[in-house]
Formats: sequence, structure tokens, C-alpha cells
Amino acid sequence: MSYEPPKTIWSVAEKLNFNEPLEADDPRLVCMDTARGNFSFDTLLKPFGVNLKSEPWRLEFKPQGVHSVFCGHRGCGKGTELRRLAEKLHQSSLFCICFLDAKRDLDTNNLQYPDLLMALAQRLCAVLAEAGVDIDRGLLHPLKDWFVERVEANERTRDFATEVTAGAEAEAGLPFLGKLFASFTNSFKTNASYKEELRRIIRNSFSQFGQSFNQLILAAESALAAKGCGQKILFIVDGTDKLQDEDGDRFFVADAEQLLSLEANFIYAAPIHFLYRDNQIQQLFLHSILPMIKIEPQSGSGTEPAGYVALRELILRRADQSLFDSEGTIEYLIRYSGGHPRDLLKLLYYAFQKSQTDRFDREAAEAAVRELATDYRRILEPGDYSILHHVDQGREPDQNPERVRFLLFNTALLEYNSYWRRSHPAIRTLESYQQCHSAKASPRHARRNKPSSKR
Repeated sequence: MSYEPPKTIWSVAEKLNFNEPLEADDPRLVCMDTARGNFSFDTLLKPFGVNLKSEPWRLEFKPQGVHSVFCGHRGCGKGTELRRLAEKLHQSSLFCICFLDAKRDLDTNNLQYPDLLMALAQRLCAVLAEAGVDIDRGLLHPLKDWFVERVEANERTRDFATEVTAGAEAEAGLPFLGKLFASFTNSFKTNASYKEELRRIIRNSFSQFGQSFNQLILAAESALAAKGCGQKILFIVDGTDKLQDEDGDRFFVADAEQLLSLEANFIYAAPIHFLYRDNQIQQLFLHSILPMIKIEPQSGSGTEPAGYVALRELILRRADQSLFDSEGTIEYLIRYSGGHPRDLLKLLYYAFQKSQTDRFDREAAEAAVRELATDYRRILEPGDYSILHHVDQGREPDQNPERVRFLLFNTALLEYNSYWRRSHPAIRTLESYQQCHSAKASPRHARRNKPSSKR
């Protein structure tokens, strides 16, 4: 059945969710590969042995223990691209993908590595069950023993253990472990009364648990490969780019040793500003960057056709072309999005709110840009405009690196390919930014018009 975009602005608004990534089979999905400028997924996938030059993709070697972070701005499309990659990589000749959405399955407002470990273990058990793969019971005993010794024997978590084992036989194998890990994950997500005690148990017995989990991973890989379900397991974790600074530092830096001790292959989503924090994350993980959609060249003169074409398609898969008063209105929205997919959809929604007719017209589009600019104005401090103007002039700010990271995190400062950065174009419409531009231009103008002393 062919897909048709909404044909009324009310239908557009009803279906416009700009905070959720698209699944690989979503008809609204637009391939953005060429729209990001000089960009390729080679940087991300080569360390995992994937040859993207072959058709179909080929695994040149079997990776073991590769841990990588996939960085980018909030809303640049990391979640959607990770789902698209998961679909392409989940092949008998490539990987068995264990995909985890931390935002959906865990509490990203208070995420710690014990929470993630249990969610990963739960997802692995689910994947094995879906593939109809069983694991020798003897290989599962270490995890069950860990549960008995550390959780059942602990007075503070005995009630939790009773809930988990209720109705389950002692030798229930993978189904029992799946229920066990699911109970942990649910407790972490719902802030159960024993949440912190469970975290403490995992931290204090991590060596025992980590070794047992690694044993399960290796056994699972062997069983899955034998059944033609992938050469290796690849865990893809989305949603960890939503972590705030303190939680992110703890997760990706302070607790990185625990994550890196897992003998499997991982791709984690991470916010772009982490790459500019004392080079710590680069020393621990491999990394690659998903740049913003490129809609103008680095020189600032002209346009990038591939970027405009892709973003135009992104809009028209969410709103029928008949809903726009002109092609110029579509181009206007794209230009002031800065190539930021989420902000482009946000502008479309604001235009819906501001429209006085049943179409997206230029007046509504201009009001939408003002609304988006106001969103940014609320989070910016007076000194931020000077930093942004400094970057737009082609000079890297040599002071206040914390504010630069803040601007990157909040997409006031956008990074494109080749380490090229510019302020968000909506911000450039604000008076505070324009005053920086005027102040910079005035001295040069004054010097040009100053009477010569030799006259």
C-alpha cells in the first residue's frame, strides 16, 4: 500500500512527533547519507569489520570487544540512523543485533551502569528466545548462583527475590533468567524501594556478575552463529545521548571500566559535546560523529543542493505539497532550521500553530522562526551571543569552553562535517546577536571614514 502524506494541516499536526526516531520501515524515512556533506558510516562500522564497499555488506573479520560511541547533536537523527543500521546489519552473514532503547526501557534521568547491564541481559535473553536458541543449562548456573548468593541472601532484597522466583522452577534456564533481568530493569525504571540496594549489589559483585554475563554472551554467540542468526552479537544502545552532564560523565567516563569489561561489541549513542570534554571519552571508546545536514557550504555563499533536497523530502513526507502557499515557504523553513531535522519539524509545527489559514504560508513560517528563536533566547546568556558570533567569523573561541559545550549540547551551535561549526540561523535573527555583528563592524567602518592625519 502506497504512502500518502497528510493533506490537511490538522492531520499534519496530529502525526507530527519530532521527539521520536523513525523505525527502519517507516515510510517517512529519508536517506540523509549524501545530505550530510563529506560523510560516511565507514568510520563507525569499519572497526566492526564491516566492508560497506561490497554489495551486500560483508564482514571481513569477526570483531570482539569493540566499544564505540556514535555522537551527534540532539535531534540530528542518531536514533533513526541507528535503527536503519540495525536493520541492515541484522543478517546471518553479519550480526545478530540486540537493540536497546534506553529512553523507552530505562530512566535516562537517573541512569547508571547497573541499570544498563540488566537491560542488556534482558534483551539478550529475549533475542535468544525470539530466535528459538537455547543455551546449555550448565553455562547459566553462574548467573543463577550470583542471584542466589547476592540477592536472595540479602535481607534487604529478599522480598524482591521472592517476587522474581514466584512460580518459577529452580532449573528454568533462559526463561527464568529473562524474568530475573526483566524484574531488575522494571525496578530501576519505576524507582522501586529496593532500587539503590540492587544497584549496590551489582556494583559490589560486579566481577562475579560480569564474568558470568560474559560467559552467557560467548555461549549465545556460538549458538546464534550455529543457527545462522549472525556471526557475532552487536549491542546497539540508543537513548544514552539524552543523559545530562553529570549522569553522562559518570556513565561514559567514571564507570567506563565496567562497560568496557563486557566481552561483546557495542555502539552507544552519545551527545556531541562529550567529545569536547578533556578528550576523556575518546581515550576510552572509539567514536564517530553524525554531522548536521549541510544546507550551505563552509564559505557561507550559496546552497548545498543535496541537503535541501533531503530536507524538502523530509517535510513533504509529513505534509502534502498542496498545503504550502509556495516553494519559497518550504525553502524558508529549511534555511532557518540550520539543517537540524528536529528543528525543521518543530518549525513546521509552530507554523501550524501560527497559521491563520488552512495552509502553511510565509507569514506563519516567519512567525514560526520567531518562536524558535525565542526558544533559544530563553536558554542563552548575554555572553553566549559573542561566542556564537566569534565562531561565525571563523575563529575558535579560546575562552569559556564550558559555555561552548553548553551551546553544542543545546544545538545553539551546530556542527557540520569537517569540524565546521555555525550558530543556529534562528539565533542570528535575535537582536542580541545582531548587536554583536554591529559592534564588530563599527570599528572597521569608523577607521575607513576617519579623516587622514596627513590631510
